[in-house]
Amino acid sequence: MNNVHIARWSDVLDLEADCNPHDRQYRHRILAEGDSWFSIGGFPGSNLLFPMRLQHPAILVNLGYPGDTIRRMAKIAENHHLRQAMSRSHGYRWHAILLSGGGNDLIEDVAGIVFRPGGRPDHPAGYCDEAALLQTLDAVERGYRRIVRLRDRKGSSCRNRPIVTHTYDFVTPRNSPARFFGLPAQGPWLYPALKKARIPRRLWNDISDYLVGRLAERIGGLATGPERLPDFHVVNTLDTLVPAAPGETRESNDWMNEIHPNAVGYARLARKISRRLQRLLPG
Repeated sequence: MNNVHIARWSDVLDLEADCNPHDRQYRHRILAEGDSWFSIGGFPGSNLLFPMRLQHPAILVNLGYPGDTIRRMAKIAENHHLRQAMSRSHGYRWHAILLSGGGNDLIEDVAGIVFRPGGRPDHPAGYCDEAALLQTLDAVERGYRRIVRLRDRKGSSCRNRPIVTHTYDFVTPRNSPARFFGLPAQGPWLYPALKKARIPRRLWNDISDYLVGRLAERIGGLATGPERLPDFHVVNTLDTLVPAAPGETRESNDWMNEIHPNAVGYARLARKISRRLQRLLPG
């Protein structure tokens, strides 16, 4: 039984819509913000929020939209709707915040990170510009820290409430774009960057795994490192999904396209995140 009702922030603001976070049928109120893994109403049709399951009825208000300008963590932190939803002026006291961010930053910057060196490095790091990669990871970290400051500022409706995020999963670089009515609409993302850099195909997965692993390490460090963020929780979702087959241009195993899971894949991820979130919710 699905006891998590998902609504957009615009639905909450619409007084005529049948969507009130204060409705007594909901034990918990959860705010979600993020990238395409959280998007509703576009392509791909599934997302990470739909299969979320909790012990008690909850309303999950999602600020993420497909095609939105909120593509990088820094911009997510500056999002007017996020600030609005976190303000006490709207009267909603959130019990937790779900975030999905950092993957787009890496995807957007990958063309400037990967390159083919003159020699033959024996490690994927040898095919990556370390300075460029660190610049991207630093931007992701700054974005997350900005959101935590936003959560804990004076007048916030969710001070000290837990933030839960994830570490994505290993993708297979391949010529598999997101499709709309069967036609290519967006992407692929890693595939053209690796191909343009003339990196041998046999190394593509190793390099992609290295980049996703570095992103996961940086996000995870925000919850466990010496400068860890308060009430910030990271679910390690690496190695959750069955990787797509190399060279497959359509849906493969747990992946709809190159960087988005399919419904089965999202359900696998959601089970892990739901378990962590359930432990953090009050009562």
